[in-house]
Amino acid sequence: MIKTFLLRSFWLLRQRLISTVTLILLLPIIIFLTISIGMNNIIMETMDNISYEDWVFPGLVMIINTIIIAPIIFRDFYYSRLESKTLVTLSLTPLSKFQIISYLIISATVEGLVLSLLPFFILLYLMELAIGITSFIYIILAAFIFNIIIGNALATLSLSSNKINTILVSASIMLLFIFYSSQLLIEFEFYPASIIDIFNLLPTTMILNWYRSVEFEGVFNINSFFIPLAIGFVWLYINSILIKRVFSQ
Repeated sequence: MIKTFLLRSFWLLRQRLISTVTLILLLPIIIFLTISIGMNNIIMETMDNISYEDWVFPGLVMIINTIIIAPIIFRDFYYSRLESKTLVTLSLTPLSKFQIISYLIISATVEGLVLSLLPFFILLYLMELAIGITSFIYIILAAFIFNIIIGNALATLSLSSNKINTILVSASIMLLFIFYSSQLLIEFEFYPASIIDIFNLLPTTMILNWYRSVEFEGVFNINSFFIPLAIGFVWLYINSILIKRVFSQ
């Protein structure tokens, strides 16, 4: 069944092909010019003597994935619910609400990952970095789990309101918070000690910590990998309850 949802994503992508190609070509360049170059002039190395560009690269990849997956989630959970009514039609099929939520978010995650591959390699080229096959597999795995978390969060917002302005403002605040509280751009050593323990509990922080632990220390932190994964799938169940309540209104 997931294949059907992936094919649906492909056909929907064809309808916005030009805008999507423009986005994925410009996005890594804009991020490189505005974030990588600017921050690299301020922070040369991390506290662990790792080059800032090496350290921040996975964070930039997650930002790119987030920007790409956000409109996909809004399309599937806001536009398809209130405009095209596709989500309403899906709710009438034999599929359970959990299956609908899972298939939509997983297909959106896969679509986001595929679309982010070109920006990924463009960013590697611009930052003059090299990455091995093993590291590539790990960062794709980290991005997949990160996307599941972000996709669930955006789906919750999209299902919680019928007002697009409310959803967009809430999503912007939430994403800015995640960008600056999950070590995507800045190490926690620059933050007050009182909030570091709280930020370390975020699943988005855990998955970044997991990847950097594997990449820079060669340590596979089981908790940092499986806790965000478990949260992602529990959140799918929570969203399935939410969508059931939305359609029962």
